[in-house]
Amino acid sequence: MKHLFNFFLLSVLALNMVSCTEEVQTPPYMGYEYFPDSVGHYITYRVDSIWTDDAFNRKDTFIFKLKEYTESKFLDNENRWSQRLERFKTDTNLDFVFSDISDVWFATRTAARAEKVEENSRYVKLIFPLTEDEQWNGNAFNTLEDFDIDYRMYNVHQAFIDTLTGITFDSTVTVLQINRDVVFGEDTYSLEVYAKHIGLVYKQCSFINVQPDTNQSDLTEDYGPAYKYHYLEHGYE
Repeated sequence: MKHLFNFFLLSVLALNMVSCTEEVQTPPYMGYEYFPDSVGHYITYRVDSIWTDDAFNRKDTFIFKLKEYTESKFLDNENRWSQRLERFKTDTNLDFVFSDISDVWFATRTAARAEKVEENSRYVKLIFPLTEDEQWNGNAFNTLEDFDIDYRMYNVHQAFIDTLTGITFDSTVTVLQINRDVVFGEDTYSLEVYAKHIGLVYKQCSFINVQPDTNQSDLTEDYGPAYKYHYLEHGYE
């Protein structure tokens, strides 16, 4: 009977050890779905672009649609699978059809990060796994030395509503890219929101050049550009 009891006790301990081991080995949720990389995936946006010049009391607003389409995949110079992103724009009238390709960007999603090449500059948009308050150098692979403030991730897996369109997304992550506020010089703000299974759904960027006026008694602000991306729809073609 004593041997049976010892065998039972050892069996229970072994099961507990296996259970603990399984808990430790459970992999974290990475969040790759926030940066889709499938060929044929597209997103369309309403883009509001505003240029303001206090010195000439002038304000210009342009509104158009933008479509970003994952046309194909290819191996880049580091032998990584990357995506060719074709971008199409409408005229300033939102009812106009999309024109020919306006430009081509590229994206690469690895196990550790999501990169995007915009106008020949490579940015680290996200890092995986998605973690609240995580910070990283979004400009690690470009030469934009003036913008060396780390990106910061917050509101991970939280809902987001676009107040312009009224569209609500159940699970998103927000990345604050730049928030630079100075008295004289450049005030810059840039933020992006990514939604699960969709990708980028909101972007806000503003650049303000703050300078004293000619009589040194006031400030003039030359806004340009300031723009916002508002998600409209997505799908596959």
